[in-house]
Amino acid sequence: MKMVASIAVWVILLVAGWPAAAQTSYLPPPATSSLDRIAQAPISPPPPTWDPYAPQSGQVFPAPGPSASTWAPSAIGGQPGYPGYSTAAPSLAGPQAPPQQASLFPAGYPAQSETLQQTMHVFQGVRGSWAYLMGDGNDLNVGVNELDTTATFALPFFHNSPANLNHAPLLITPGFGLQLWDGPQTTSSQWADLPPSTYDVFLDAAWNPRFSPLWGAELGIRVGIYTNWDVLVWESWRIMGRAIGTLQLTPTWQGKAGIIYLDRNQVKLLPAIGATWTPNDRSRYDIFFPAPRASWKFAGTQKHAWWLYLSGEYGGGAWTFRRDTSRYNMITPFDYNDIRIALGTEFVPLAQTGFAGNFEIGYVFYRQLFYVDGPPQIVDLPQTIMFRLGLAY
Repeated sequence: MKMVASIAVWVILLVAGWPAAAQTSYLPPPATSSLDRIAQAPISPPPPTWDPYAPQSGQVFPAPGPSASTWAPSAIGGQPGYPGYSTAAPSLAGPQAPPQQASLFPAGYPAQSETLQQTMHVFQGVRGSWAYLMGDGNDLNVGVNELDTTATFALPFFHNSPANLNHAPLLITPGFGLQLWDGPQTTSSQWADLPPSTYDVFLDAAWNPRFSPLWGAELGIRVGIYTNWDVLVWESWRIMGRAIGTLQLTPTWQGKAGIIYLDRNQVKLLPAIGATWTPNDRSRYDIFFPAPRASWKFAGTQKHAWWLYLSGEYGGGAWTFRRDTSRYNMITPFDYNDIRIALGTEFVPLAQTGFAGNFEIGYVFYRQLFYVDGPPQIVDLPQTIMFRLGLAY
């Protein structure tokens, strides 16, 4: 409860200090770095960098084209998936909106008004990301390299159903993530330890139907293995998911409320609540817990639109490994949790297909290791700086 309260305060402060901004939807987060991008189910269209389940926070790329932006899951944080993960949400404007408001996505982000025949492709795109949290491995200065990759496919799902007005397909996303840990340093008085590496192998399914011009949903489930290379036990399996309802309040405002299931050892469930505001085609604000984001379009070329964004996320993840200390030689689950605030830039293709990418620098704090079988059970790590780079097609 203490951690959830701290996150809530942090989100309120972040939202209060920054204006709303435009945002793109992203393919589902690859096994987002070691940080379960928790809600990485962004509002309406999921935040590009947000991975609700996973610790990977590097899923921040906009969907390459209309099809991707409409259906491709977003991947922002942590292990691809929640708070870091999320599938593109339905367009923010209802079907009856005037032409200029046909979609709340800002110019430069693929619109979602095309018909299924125009945009439906089985292959939606691929994405890869790398994030580095600085640390030299000495004492508790833990460094982390997070590498993730995913591919997304779309399948017709209740295509002609009256409860699926936007013909939303079922998005299937297999993914792989690798985390390389540097530290902590184990001593006679400091027993915390980590494996050299952990990995994520998962399969994600997402569906974002619109039940009526006003009501819609963002639904997803992810099943995967999260562990060390030499350990595979029942606790290595994790099931993550999200269920978020959407309400089109006005042509430029969309409300959201629901839950995100992280399946970590310390934090199992998070509420998901907020709103998205798109006042014009150059800005978008996702005032959303647990993944707020504000975006502003600042430049454009013949093929791409360039955006600046400020985002927040709950990073981290959960894995199993065999402890290797003088006092322990046992398999145990552990969590790595943190909070990240990032400033970045991303380019989004104007055509239906093309390359998209992002680069960001962030401040990471409230870092913690949680061991199910301690001691120690909770270890606080020092704050650090994060660099993240992503590319998608």
